[in-house]
Amino acid sequence: MEPFAFHAELFELRNVVLEMLADHGFAWLSDFGSIDLLHDVYGIEVCAIREEPDAHAIERLLREKFSSWRHSRMYYKDASTREPGWKVIISRDPEDYGDKWDRVS
Repeated sequence: MEPFAFHAELFELRNVVLEMLADHGFAWLSDFGSIDLLHDVYGIEVCAIREEPDAHAIERLLREKFSSWRHSRMYYKDASTREPGWKVIISRDPEDYGDKWDRVS
């Protein structure tokens, strides 16, 4: 089991992202539902984005803002989930999907 990672500075980055999205016309709780912190991969995710074109625009903004963070992805969560809509994730570190494919036994 991996130890829990905590990066307090991500809270400030969340505020930066919230402000950046507002500056580009995206309204919290109208165009997207939340901005979550990903301590394990040192990242940010914008959740419950209502429209696909907005998700692409948000992804571009995040990539520009965090140009040194090499890992990003976007996908759609259906209505059966807690926050349906598009999700955009960007992180400094790669995600670990638990498959350990690159580790030698």
